Amino acid sequence: MLTAILIICGAGCQSCKDRNAEKGQLLEVYDVQGSAAKARLTVDGKVLFVTDVIIGKNGIGKTGEGDAKTPTGTLRPLSAFGIKPNPGTKMPYIDITPSTFACDEDCEYYNRIIDTAVVHHPCHGEEMYSYQPHYNYGIATDFNKECVYPNGSAIFIHVKGPKPYTGGCIAFDEDKMVEILLNCDMSLIITVKE
Repeated sequence: MLTAILIICGAGCQSCKDRNAEKGQLLEVYDVQGSAAKARLTVDGKVLFVTDVIIGKNGIGKTGEGDAKTPTGTLRPLSAFGIKPNPGTKMPYIDITPSTFACDEDCEYYNRIIDTAVVHHPCHGEEMYSYQPHYNYGIATDFNKECVYPNGSAIFIHVKGPKPYTGGCIAFDEDKMVEILLNCDMSLIITVKE
């Protein structure tokens, strides 16, 4: 289990980009219709699945915190996470506990996953453990990697919840989320387009 802070800030990984050219892991989100879209996972030139996903309540084109939009363009994974145990992913895996929060406040922890029991920040962001089944499994992305408030935070790929939309994340059926985790590593490229 990773403790303290998962820094969602930072530069892209050049070696990850180089490995991706060889491994060819691509998760594409496309055919956006409001808060619904299609997603395709391709690994080593083979399409593993095409499925329906849900995205931000207000579609795509994220501009800032709380706009309920999914960002467009290219995203990279920072870490996998989950309330449930690691299913066997090669990505670093954060075990979500009752003290794990995704901070969306204007502070030093903005756009980071933190363990409040370790950093002692009285966070009012997303109490991740309470988001079940959403955060049973997920991947943190590098959206707003500079962690500039209020440009947007906590853009994750995660399991679908009961609503037909998200706050800006990309949500999959749980079996598809597990399939992503089992077949991808840190070289995964995620693209979102109309």
